[in-house]
Amino acid sequence: MQIRRAVTALTMTAALAGSGLAAAGTAEAAAKGCYVTASAANLRSKPSTSSTVVGVAYKGNKCSEKDWNWSGSYGWTKVKMTTGNAKGKTGWLRNDLVHTAAEDVGTCIPEDASCHG
Repeated sequence: MQIRRAVTALTMTAALAGSGLAAAGTAEAAAKGCYVTASAANLRSKPSTSSTVVGVAYKGNKCSEKDWNWSGSYGWTKVKMTTGNAKGKTGWLRNDLVHTAAEDVGTCIPEDASCHG
């Protein structure tokens, strides 16, 4: 059931991204962990590259996901930093700079009998 929810959320994100509409995440994402994959990432006040930088997170710094949004050319994840110099700060990171729990969802193909329960 969780895989179906994740696939539905990803499908909605892709559909909304193509339409130019913003999408907000679910409460389910709030409990998920994440970590920074870029050497350095600006933690921003809003999901926009032109918004104020509220902190800088470095590769390997951990965070908890709070929300997500598609704005302009990028997907964004709202996070609360749990380690590193930005610990305790909340802000937005571009999706290509952070690894989220949604990326850990496996893919099920029809030919794989172990995926079907």
